[in-house]
Amino acid sequence: MAAYLYPDGVSWLLATTINSQMDQDNSRLYSELYDLIISFLYQEEQALRSCALVCRSWVPASRAHLFYHITLTGAPARASSWSVDTPCRRLFSALVASPHLASFIHKLSVREGSIADPRTYRWVSEEITFPPLLKKLVNLDELDFNFPVPGSSDTKTIWSTMVFRDISDALSSLKLQSFTIRQFCFSGITDVVRILDACRNLKTLQLDHVDVTTTSPLSTSALEHVFNIQPVNPLHTQSEIKTSLETLMLRSNSNSLLLPILQHARSPIDLTNLTQLTLNMDAENHRAVLDVLQTTPELASLELEIEPSFDFDAHLDPKDVIDLDQLPALKSLDLHVNVLLARVDPIPWLTALFSTARSDSPLADIALSCLIDKPPPYLTIQAFDRALQGWRVLDEVLSQSTFSNLKRFRLDFALDTPIGDGDGQIISDEFTNQLLKLTSKGVLEVDICEVR
Repeated sequence: MAAYLYPDGVSWLLATTINSQMDQDNSRLYSELYDLIISFLYQEEQALRSCALVCRSWVPASRAHLFYHITLTGAPARASSWSVDTPCRRLFSALVASPHLASFIHKLSVREGSIADPRTYRWVSEEITFPPLLKKLVNLDELDFNFPVPGSSDTKTIWSTMVFRDISDALSSLKLQSFTIRQFCFSGITDVVRILDACRNLKTLQLDHVDVTTTSPLSTSALEHVFNIQPVNPLHTQSEIKTSLETLMLRSNSNSLLLPILQHARSPIDLTNLTQLTLNMDAENHRAVLDVLQTTPELASLELEIEPSFDFDAHLDPKDVIDLDQLPALKSLDLHVNVLLARVDPIPWLTALFSTARSDSPLADIALSCLIDKPPPYLTIQAFDRALQGWRVLDEVLSQSTFSNLKRFRLDFALDTPIGDGDGQIISDEFTNQLLKLTSKGVLEVDICEVR
């Protein structure tokens, strides 16, 4: 029977083990070996359920994998009362009946659907059992909120003051290592600070397309006031050591507000040991991004998405360019830029950036993603030649001994609204043909796609 329940090699191994035990009464495998075999089925829910029914000794290992990662979504309502049968309430009832199951849950993913699916649309703010459920997950390490991308007639998910208070209070009782929230909007700066204060053990923080309703940057005194009005959390003390963040993703239209909060002296987040960082940068948050990079000496991986509105020519001053010399541990750099011929040219700014590298830079992997539109009718040959000259200068800088550790320079070209099927290859070749030294060094990789 085992051979039909379990996939591929695992089914054969499990069936062989069982048959061998039945045939040899005097030989028994240690229970740890059964646990190891069952662990290969961690992605096979039905197989794990079957294993849990074989015998009592297989239950703990099967249950540990079955409950390790729980995903909650909305569900069809069967009645208009509290007893509506939803995944959240079923799980809450199970933990009330069997409290020991909560210790097996280490990762919780919360999903909401779009407005097109009323069953899953913004159910979290209406689910009264969700905050009590969080408080029961004593071993929860990772919490992931995934809200839908808003449509043209919709807005990002936002919680009421009461809902936010209940959820943040529940988070403060946990010891999360990773917190992720996508497509969300905080109603104010105080809510951001409250969430950070509730998560005092984080190693990974991901705020992906998360904004704040406040639009104007805060002054120093206003930001200080935000920290002063935070309610005192009895579980935390002012003398408590800050959480040392290792991975940070911050894609937001409100980075000019969020980054100063993270850097504030009273912030519960410490960025000095950050090793992985993903940010989007525009003219408004440019200075805040530079300030953050000056305080992350351990940074090993940086991904920077530069908004199309960013004016490269206006930020060529040395104080406006990222200083690689202040990032002595940086090994991977991923940059996303727009190249609008005869309008926006990021190459001089990028050349200035790479020129700041220290001798014997540890940079081993550089990725440059370029969104390039088709050349405008008024683009002259002389202007195009000047643009190509910039790529030759970049090739010269990256071929110096400073970048002796460089193993890969990857170029991803995305051609916007091409004229014909061969346009992508033709235009990209014009640029890559200028990178002769990187080509001869064997580190250049090129990929092309079209955006229509």
